[in-house]
Amino acid sequence: MRTKSKRARLCPVCGGPMRKNGRTKAGAQRWKCPGCALPTTAPRRDGRRRAQLGEFLDWLLSGKRQWDMDGADGRAFRKRVGWCWRLRPAIPPDGVVRHVIMADGTYMAHGWCLLIAIDGLTGEPVAFQWCGHESTAAYAALFSRIPAPDVLVSDGLRGIERACAQAWPRTRIQRCLVHVQRNTRADLTSRPRLQAGRELKELSDALTSVRTAGQAAQWAGALNAWHGRWRDFIAERTWAKDDPANPKASRQEWWWTHGELRRCYRRLERLFREGKLFAFLDPGLLAGGPVPRTSNLLEGGINSLVKRTLLEHHGLPEEHMRRACEWRCYMRSHAPDPYALIAGLEQAAGTQDREPTDGNDDGYGDGIQANNHDDPTNEPGFYIRKGHVH
Repeated sequence: MRTKSKRARLCPVCGGPMRKNGRTKAGAQRWKCPGCALPTTAPRRDGRRRAQLGEFLDWLLSGKRQWDMDGADGRAFRKRVGWCWRLRPAIPPDGVVRHVIMADGTYMAHGWCLLIAIDGLTGEPVAFQWCGHESTAAYAALFSRIPAPDVLVSDGLRGIERACAQAWPRTRIQRCLVHVQRNTRADLTSRPRLQAGRELKELSDALTSVRTAGQAAQWAGALNAWHGRWRDFIAERTWAKDDPANPKASRQEWWWTHGELRRCYRRLERLFREGKLFAFLDPGLLAGGPVPRTSNLLEGGINSLVKRTLLEHHGLPEEHMRRACEWRCYMRSHAPDPYALIAGLEQAAGTQDREPTDGNDDGYGDGIQANNHDDPTNEPGFYIRKGHVH
């Protein structure tokens, strides 16, 4: 018996392969099911849908306007590609152990934050996660889909470091030196008034000039010398009875007189002591490849592209906004195959012959779910709805 072609139509009743059965007067191919004798002239929609999806992605990722796509007012374009918003791109876990992972969160409208993890050497996204804010639970859900890397480069928020300790206890952390300098400026301002502050800011600014282990040792010695000169100064206290007009006097008995300066020093000292400032110079880590000292590849890469997409298509509904960000991340991943998602959408609809319709199908469950059964791609994942993870 001749093997049925994989391109044969499937019967909408019994699901079996159909046979060609001549053509209609209009020239359309006619099909007949040998099992239930059902005749049909169901046209193939996959080629048309692939073309429409390609047109949709060209508009979404290039910043083109809708009326540039069809030469009219954009209404015909929206009608053609409206069903594409129901596709849910997801980066499937590949199980690859990477040397460096960078992770950060990008905040956007409607109270959403998109956590993105990328390969720290290639810049390709490996996972993304929606949440309300950068909490430990949100980052733990993100890291659960990624094998433990050798190094995590981050901005140093408590949520990401706690999640790293839970999910990847043996992974080293390299604090982004640019973020360390930003934290210093937030405490001391760009032009500190006190001499101690000016000296400490100079030390912080010199972080990005450290290239070798010898320079790192010299920097640490300079920080220790600074503390020797200003130890008593940053230990000064102000008592509430001596400054009753200060708002702090109503809720505490005393406070550090130079609290911002003290906090800045203790941050630099703690990061050096924990090995998070100069992990990129550790010979044991360098044996596996270079280690970035900043998260610029993430900030200037996929994060900036996501923000640009939302700016170019401002005014999108909340659900479409999230979907646009997901497409941007997915298409920048290692091996995106957007057309494979069409079959999943048809399977979720229940038949190949019914055209999908546009709609705002939320599908983001409450809390953290091990598998999103509403996802037509049937990919395992975690989705965190805003307001449910703290």
